[in-house]
Amino acid sequence: MSLFPREHGAYGQITFPLLTSVAVAGISASALLIALAAIAGFLAHEPLLVLVGRRGVQAREALGKRAATWLATTTVAAIAAGIGGAWSMVPGARWSLALPLLPALILVAAIPAKREKSSPGEIAVALAFSFLAVPVCLAAGVPVRTAFSVGVTFALIFVAGTLAVRVVILGVRGGGDPQAVRATRMTTLILTSVGSVLLVIAASRMWLPWITMVAAAPGLTAAGWLALFPPPAARLRTVGWTLVATSAIAAVTLAAGLAAAS
Repeated sequence: MSLFPREHGAYGQITFPLLTSVAVAGISASALLIALAAIAGFLAHEPLLVLVGRRGVQAREALGKRAATWLATTTVAAIAAGIGGAWSMVPGARWSLALPLLPALILVAAIPAKREKSSPGEIAVALAFSFLAVPVCLAAGVPVRTAFSVGVTFALIFVAGTLAVRVVILGVRGGGDPQAVRATRMTTLILTSVGSVLLVIAASRMWLPWITMVAAAPGLTAAGWLALFPPPAARLRTVGWTLVATSAIAAVTLAAGLAAAS
């Protein structure tokens, strides 16, 4: 039994924005502390679930003491690193810490209600990890426009990908829920369409660089396709790797494009 997070997709959601931020902005002491705070918070998730009984009575009995120690350690580390990162970053950029913190708090509030696996809970995770890129980039000294290019790109493709996967799962879970499938499919298609239009508008008005649209396009296209033509649930692993591939493409595109523009 392990105390590392079981949600494999979340590893990509925290890794790609952080690696892209480092590639685009470099690293500073405050950026490193903010990243460490996020990683520690991520590692606190599984021991918390064990302690509240979400992994079952057997897991809590077998891992209870280790989970309590691990939760205390990661929580203290997250708080200490977060305070250090906020204190050492430029005061005018501290507002950006609210972008990942607010959805993270929504997720924490969803755990006692057993709603962390709901659409709002999973979207909160996607937004928290995506917008983590904004304070990390700003702490390293890049312009707001560049920081938001990274955060917005991953927010759109992560949320769209999350909804597309839910279309597949809702089609088979408990015998299937056609109404929920239709609603989630429509939400995914609206998000991918409106998101694409807004990216074009933002780029044309110079609010975001054009590379944002280029980086987000594969992920949005893949999510829309999966929502329209959901594969069998047996192919969820393939779906997951497809979404990982689009995230990797976005990371490479942003790193190359934003670095060349700077």
